[in-house]
Amino acid sequence: MNGNPFLGWHYFWQGFLALREPGLRRFVALPLLLNIVVMSAASWWGGSKLNGWIESLVAGLPGWLDWLYWLLLPLAWLMMLLVMAYFFSTLLVTLGSPLNGLLSEQVERRAGVVLPEESLPAMIRRTLGRELTKLGYLLPRYLLLLALSFIPGLNLASPLLWFWFGSWVVALQYMDYSFDNHGRSFVETRQAMAGDNLTVLGFGAVVALLMMIPLVNWFVMPAAVIGATRLRLERMTAQAGSVGGFGYAEGDTHRQRLADGRSEYSDRR
Repeated sequence: MNGNPFLGWHYFWQGFLALREPGLRRFVALPLLLNIVVMSAASWWGGSKLNGWIESLVAGLPGWLDWLYWLLLPLAWLMMLLVMAYFFSTLLVTLGSPLNGLLSEQVERRAGVVLPEESLPAMIRRTLGRELTKLGYLLPRYLLLLALSFIPGLNLASPLLWFWFGSWVVALQYMDYSFDNHGRSFVETRQAMAGDNLTVLGFGAVVALLMMIPLVNWFVMPAAVIGATRLRLERMTAQAGSVGGFGYAEGDTHRQRLADGRSEYSDRR
């Protein structure tokens, strides 16, 4: 295991603080609006259905087991929040991929990275195609976790498994925008992240936790895009022998990052 989970939290906090930075605000606005609409609809739908599902389940049990309602309800809410955080986050990231791609590109350009010019239709096709690749990776694993959630005994560990895998997936989704900006394959993305896995899991964990908090989750997606892009720039960057062993040729970057990982972002508050 490599890296530091607290660094992952730090990069998300950087992204959150950057939401109102001049030059980023107009790229933040549309992902933020999409996040508000999707997460509000998901919260309303899940909350309106959940009590009815639990009551129907308990109604089929003998009367002396009615007390299970009060045990099942908080567990069901926890499971719903986890499912919302991961399934709806996946849907949200897929729908918002062109907007998130633009935001990630802008973060890189503000860091001095020169990216090739690309038409908007070409960028939309590229980012949506990448999301389909991610879904091909994610869906079988999500279905396996869902199946485990219904197996007695194993289902006791399912919330922990959901959170662990969900943290990796969340980080993977957001960090991949920056890799894709440079034409790196999805396999390369996963390999590079595995070389700094504790930092990546720390980043994904804080994003996953905040996605479960109503109202707060409105701001998570754009903050995560910014934070993940900066994490990629600073932790998996141009030097040979860097984390994960990848060399991303960013010779056009205006600022050479220090060997200890500090950058111009490190001193911004």
